[in-house]
Amino acid sequence: MRRLVLSLALALSVAPAHAFTVADWLAHEVPAAEPEIAYDGDPVTMKFSSPNPAASLVPEVWTKGFKWLNEATDGKLTIEEYHGGTLHAAADGWRAVRNRVSDYAACYTSYEGSGFPLHKAIEMPFVTPSNPVAATRIIQELAPKYFVPEWEGRGVLYSYTVIAGVSDIMSNKPIRTPEDMKGLRVIAQGFPPEAAEALGITTLNIPFPEIYTAFQQGIADAVIWVDPGFVPFKIYELAKYHTSLGLTAQHIDTCINRDAYAGLPDALKPVFGQFQQNIAHAVSQRLGVEFREQALKTYADNGVELIELSDEEKKTWQDALQPVLDTWIEAREAEGLPARELVEDIRRLGAEYGDKSAEEIFEMTVNTPVEGLLPAAQ
Repeated sequence: MRRLVLSLALALSVAPAHAFTVADWLAHEVPAAEPEIAYDGDPVTMKFSSPNPAASLVPEVWTKGFKWLNEATDGKLTIEEYHGGTLHAAADGWRAVRNRVSDYAACYTSYEGSGFPLHKAIEMPFVTPSNPVAATRIIQELAPKYFVPEWEGRGVLYSYTVIAGVSDIMSNKPIRTPEDMKGLRVIAQGFPPEAAEALGITTLNIPFPEIYTAFQQGIADAVIWVDPGFVPFKIYELAKYHTSLGLTAQHIDTCINRDAYAGLPDALKPVFGQFQQNIAHAVSQRLGVEFREQALKTYADNGVELIELSDEEKKTWQDALQPVLDTWIEAREAEGLPARELVEDIRRLGAEYGDKSAEEIFEMTVNTPVEGLLPAAQ
């Protein structure tokens, strides 16, 4: 009966103005997102794993999305979740998926020193747009050309990259200028060594479950992260200042075991593939858009001083770090990689999508999904 109603809605091309919210999608109220499946075989189960605590923000969204997927396939595709590092540590997602400890997992390129030379562009200073849902869509659009080959080079399939936000700084001293950073020990994942050198800081690549303790023990003076990290991991209990900067992208990357995907019935592969793009948007919206207001209140309630930089002050940071981006582009171009074209594509699409709302971006994701992210069903 549910599919009959959905088919009628599609035929009439009638949809309410709010039809592309994530909440409506999860409630099966976005007809364009509902799959038509001709599969009567046995149910399929896949394992999904992450190092995130099960009660934290991202697993909450994943769980809702996996429930949608199970319902949308009439129980034919089930995702079993393993969070909190039960199957692998934060830095070991790639190995776990390659070895099929997990079928599908959070695989963070920020922990990898090599193997993702072009994907590292989003970690270059002031490259990734500040609108996280727009940035997530942009990365998806560019992935078939630039990033899918890097994932395949690591023996896995590309799933998605979520932009959770563009990083700010929490610290025990006020930070307004690049000079204020000099000499500090800073916890940061995926932060370019060249940028650290330009700022005169020492970066510590500490897995996020251990950041609170490291900061508490004085191992670090500051943390470069985003609100969905600062708040759930309670960095606001330790830091006195929060500087809004929008420095580098903080991202969640996922990968899929080749055999696990190949073993899916062909009728389920398109559904599983489209789901990756929808859930990527949902995670980005929850972390990068909706959570921001909650985070600002948390900082205020805990006496954290919020430092907002003027356009002139931000330009000082951009000017200080522009040589880092220039050098990175030149180095990748010397390796025969289209780094300059990639950065130009990100900025071109950023100008096009940067002011769009989360609902507008989700409508694009549902109606015009990106092709070429996963192998097509035979």
